[in-house]
Formats: sequence, C-alpha cells, structure tokens
Amino acid sequence: MQHMSWVTTWEEWRKVLGRPNSLQRRNVDNFLETHPAILYWGDSWFSTPLYLNLAKQSVRRIQGLNMIIGKPGAEAAELFSKPEVARLAGRIESNPFDVVCLSAGGNDCLDENLAKLFADWMGKKPKRTDRLDAAQAYSLFKNSTLLGEVTASYDRLLSRLKEIQADRKTLRVVGHPYVPIDLIGRPAGLTVDNIGLIAWLKNDVGPWLWGPMKFVLEDKLQGKEFAQLMLTEGFHKSVLLKLQEKYHGLFSVVDYSSAQGMSDLDFWNDEIHPTERGFEILASPFNAAIRSILPESKQVAVSV
Repeated sequence: MQHMSWVTTWEEWRKVLGRPNSLQRRNVDNFLETHPAILYWGDSWFSTPLYLNLAKQSVRRIQGLNMIIGKPGAEAAELFSKPEVARLAGRIESNPFDVVCLSAGGNDCLDENLAKLFADWMGKKPKRTDRLDAAQAYSLFKNSTLLGEVTASYDRLLSRLKEIQADRKTLRVVGHPYVPIDLIGRPAGLTVDNIGLIAWLKNDVGPWLWGPMKFVLEDKLQGKEFAQLMLTEGFHKSVLLKLQEKYHGLFSVVDYSSAQGMSDLDFWNDEIHPTERGFEILASPFNAAIRSILPESKQVAVSV
C-alpha cells in the first residue's frame, strides 16, 4: 500500500479505508499492522490552510493513515463541546486510530476573552488607568475562570476517550503546549501569495495578546513575561500536566524543551503562529512523542 500523507474529510477517509470485507480494507488492515493511523484535531496550529502547519509537518514524516480536522481560531470549548465530543468520539471508536493528537486551549485565553477579563482597562472611559506588571496581570488571569474552562473542555473529551480505551488498549492521546511568545504585538503580513485575494480586504491578523493587553500592561517586555506566565505556569503546568497525571496511560504532553531557534525572527509568522520553518522545528519533538507511545511494531514508521 502506498504512503498517504493526509486527508481532511471523512469522505476521503472512508474512501481510503475501503468498504468492509473488501480487498482494499484487507490491504489497509495489513498495512496498519506495522503503520499507525493518526487523527490530528485542533486549532490553527493543526488546521491553518496558509502553509505547512504543525500537523502537516508532522505527517510528512510519518508513513501511515493520517487525518487532519479542526478550525483555525477555534477554542477548546468549541472543538471539544458536548456535541462535538459525542460526534467525534463515535468516529474515533469506529475507526482504527492509534493516536489522537490535540491542539487547543490557546485561543480560549486570548483576544476577546482577555478583553473581557480586563474590561476595566478598556473603552473610552476605563474604570482603571493604572498599568500592571506581568505578575499582577497573571494573578488576575489565574484567578479567572479561563483556565478552568479549558480544563473542563479537555476533561470532557478525555473522559470519553478513556471509555474507548477500555476496549482498545493501545489508544493514546497527545496534547502539546504552545511555545513562549517572542514577538509581542507582531501581526501577520498578509499577501495574495499566502492567503489569496482576501488579503486585499484585510490590513493584518492579530495581535491576539497585545491587542487587549496594551491597555493593561506597562510595556511589551511585560507583555512577553505575561505571555510566558500564561502559557507555561498556566496552560502547560496547570492544565496539560495535571490532565496528564489524571489520565495517565491515555494522555501525554509533548516536551518542546529540545527545540532550538524559537527566538529567531524566521521562527515566527506573527505573534502566536510559527512559520513553516518554525513548525518544522517543533515537528521533531512532536513526532518523538507520537513514536514513544505507539506499539513497537509501528514505531519505525514515524521519523523525527
């Protein structure tokens, strides 16, 4: 069976698998004895169509059956809503996925949600005009409901996948943190080449963090520190690692500490999205995490 890079619709996926009891399905089943089936489900880090995102950089190095679904800009609360969990969990249960990769949670804590949290600093006549440092702003963020809502969204999905794992012992789920933001306030440069004719109708995309926080924080250095606290102390440690502990044996978190060059200008496309090169760098530890949780017979099909 020839290597398939990825598909993005369930119709394509069904065509690849073939009908039950068909020769094609038997060939697929034989192929999957030594190759993985992986579902990538998430936000723009997996689903942006503009260039080779993290999911696409990952599957380029994997010989297997790979499915990519999601929505750019989506929040975990949207991706892992009750209806979506019920719908997608049913498809995961009825298809031979070895690994489900998740990318979600960052958007829940940016843009409009930050603006609502810090509403007293917004508007023509703000209630508060004092500027905060990063630690003060993070204290307000940590004590809000934002991280708890992200945890609840993941928990809703992982608890359902844990039920599926009871019958499919080898099923695993991978989540990943977002790397520290380096270029605070940098918008994406939009051109016809990278997003098409819609570029003529837009001035820029983002910034998602500095947009609201420029009214709250003292300067961009504090913005960078605030982002680091949100992503590391907040999302990574308080959400993902606690979920990894709770769902030990099902859910694991990618470790990006070995990735190099994250502060380089060509690593970042805008405030929160790496470039193709940036995602290519992250794909190495990402694939290492996938390979480590696959059955031994399938690990050789994953390159880092």
